[in-house]
Parts: sequence; C-alpha cells; structure tokens
Amino acid sequence: MTLNAQIIQSEGKPAFAVITYDEYETLQRSLSSFDSLEDFVDYIHALNVKQETTTWHTLDEVKKELGL
Repeated sequence: MTLNAQIIQSEGKPAFAVITYDEYETLQRSLSSFDSLEDFVDYIHALNVKQETTTWHTLDEVKKELGL
C-alpha cells in the first residue's frame, strides 16, 4: 500500500500527515489485529525476510549445524 499523504510543516519540519479517509480506514483495519505498532512492524519485517529468503533449512539441519 502506498500512502498519498499531504505533509504539513511547522517551523520547517514535518508536523502532520493528512491522508484520505479511505486510507485511514485501511490502516485501521490493518492495525486492529495487532497489540501495538511495534508488533505490526515486526510482522511486516518477517514478511519481507520470508519473501527475500531463497534457501530454507529443516529443523534437523539447523540442529545438526548448531551441534544440538
């Protein structure tokens, strides 16, 4: 999702971001299933890592590599 925000500055620094109500509702729905913004960011990071990962290992392979 790409946000189309109008940035309002105060004293030359970004102070507010104005988005459409539709975008606001989409964000609300996306965030409502997470306990915090940090949880949402962690989830997005995990999705990105999963998408970028090309080599997968079984649990047995990982245990063997770690000597467990």
